[in-house]
Amino acid sequence: MNQSEQVDSSLAGVRRSRWGLYLPVVLLALLVAGWSVFWFSARARALETVELWLAREAAEGRRWSCPQRSVGGFPFRFELRCENATFTGETNIGPATGELKRFLAVSQVYRPQHVILEVEGPLVARSTVNDAGLTLDWRRFDASVVIADDLPERIAVSIAEPTLTVSAPDSTGGRFQAEAMEFHARRAPERPGAYDLALDLRKASVPELDALLATSDAADMTLRATVTDAEILARGATPTRLEAWRERDGAVELTRLALVKGPQSLEASGRLGIDVLHRPEGTIDASVAGLEGLLSRFGIGGNGLGGLIAGGLSVLGGGRADAQAPGAPGMTRLPPIRFADGRILLGPFQVGTVAPLR
Repeated sequence: MNQSEQVDSSLAGVRRSRWGLYLPVVLLALLVAGWSVFWFSARARALETVELWLAREAAEGRRWSCPQRSVGGFPFRFELRCENATFTGETNIGPATGELKRFLAVSQVYRPQHVILEVEGPLVARSTVNDAGLTLDWRRFDASVVIADDLPERIAVSIAEPTLTVSAPDSTGGRFQAEAMEFHARRAPERPGAYDLALDLRKASVPELDALLATSDAADMTLRATVTDAEILARGATPTRLEAWRERDGAVELTRLALVKGPQSLEASGRLGIDVLHRPEGTIDASVAGLEGLLSRFGIGGNGLGGLIAGGLSVLGGGRADAQAPGAPGMTRLPPIRFADGRILLGPFQVGTVAPLR
C-alpha cells in the first residue's frame, strides 16, 4: 500500500470514528422529537375529549365552565388543571348552579385510561328554584377512575374529614360531618352491566340525629350492594334512563347495611327497584339492637312497655335474629320493611312515604 492509500484509509477510519460518536446523539434527538410529537398529539386528543364531553353535557342541559384550564405534564404524564369551575343546568333535584375551587386530573402516558384526581373544596351548589343549597368541604379528597369502553370500570374515592352543610329557606337546614369516607365501585366480574358498590363511613355525626336519639356517639356505617344494569345509569340518572333501567328490571341488591351509633345498631339486607312512577319498591329485612332504649327516649318505654313493644315487633319479624344473623347477638329481627305505592310499611303499619325519583 502506497502512502496515498494509507492516508485515505486513515481519514476513513477517523470519519467512521466520528460517526460512531455522533450516532447516539442523533438517535436521542430523533427519539425526543418523536416522543414530543406523540405527547402533543395525545394532548390534543385529550383536549378534544374534554370539549366533546362538555358539548354532550350542554346538549343535556348541563353547562360546565372552566375559565382557567391548562394541560401539562410533559414528558411522561398528562395533567389537566381547572381553577374555579362552575356549573349550571338540570340536576336530579331540579335546576341548580354550582362551583368548585380547583381540581387536578393526572394520567400516565402509558396508561391514559387510569385517571387520578385531587380536588380542593369547597363544592357549593344551590337550587335556582327555592334558593336551597349545600356546601361540601373536606381536608383531603382523592379519587381514582379507570375507564373502559367509555364507561367507568373502577372508581375509588377517599375523603378525609368531609363536612356537608344543607340550607333551605323554610327550615333550619342540617349539617353532616365524619372522620373519613371511602367509596368504591367496580364492574361486577360475572354480571354484565352490573356494578358492585362499597361505602364506609367512620365516626359520622349529624347533630339533628344526635338530638333526636339523645346521644352524641359517633356513627359507623358499612354498605355493600350491587346495582344491576347500572351501565344504563352510568352517564346520569335522567328520567329516560330511569325508565329504561326499570324496564330492564334494574335493582339495588343490598347485600349488607350495618349502622352502629352508641347502644343502637342496625343490620339490613334486601332488594329495591322502582315502580312505573319511579318510586322505590321492594323489601328490606332488618334487625336492630338497643330498641328498648330508643323507645324510652320517646316516653313509651316505662313499666316494661318498651320491652313489650320490642317483643311484639320481634314476633312480627319472626323472632330473635341471633340464630339467623351471625355476629349480631342480641339483635331483634323487625317485620319486613316494604316500599310499595309510595308508602313505607313496617309489617302491616305504614310509617312513612317516599317521593318519585327524578
